[in-house]
Amino acid sequence: MLLGMDNTTPSLLPPHQMPPVRSQADLELYWRRLMGELGFGSTLLWWTFFDADGFCAPPLQQLEDLPEVPEEPGLTNLMWICQQVIDEVVPGGSVAFLRSRPGGAGITAADHAWASGIARAARTAGVRCHPVHLANDHELRVFAPDDEIAGG
Repeated sequence: MLLGMDNTTPSLLPPHQMPPVRSQADLELYWRRLMGELGFGSTLLWWTFFDADGFCAPPLQQLEDLPEVPEEPGLTNLMWICQQVIDEVVPGGSVAFLRSRPGGAGITAADHAWASGIARAARTAGVRCHPVHLANDHELRVFAPDDEIAGG
């Protein structure tokens, strides 16, 4: 779902100048700033943390060489690490994930597997996690609950 944004990419600001993320629209704008012009050479999983007031807590993290479908033990470990960071660095904070990949618009089976796997692992671990976002060469969108139902 695109949130009524035009095709212009907002300017990336230094982390300390980024506005707080307090809504879905804020988070989409945050990801749009970080991703810049769409077009990807490989598939990556990005994640970042926000403090209790919604300000980003650098650094932005990336995971390369993703398998087509995430493995549950790997997601469990990732959520354990995320919870440690939240507890120790951004108490009361949260984490946000974006999967980027080359290719066309829409949600692929692999996109669905990653987004639903992350959401499920975060719920199981009790990690405060924003809705997962997807970016490809044509669009940046939130993985909405309707997408999870349609894909699953």
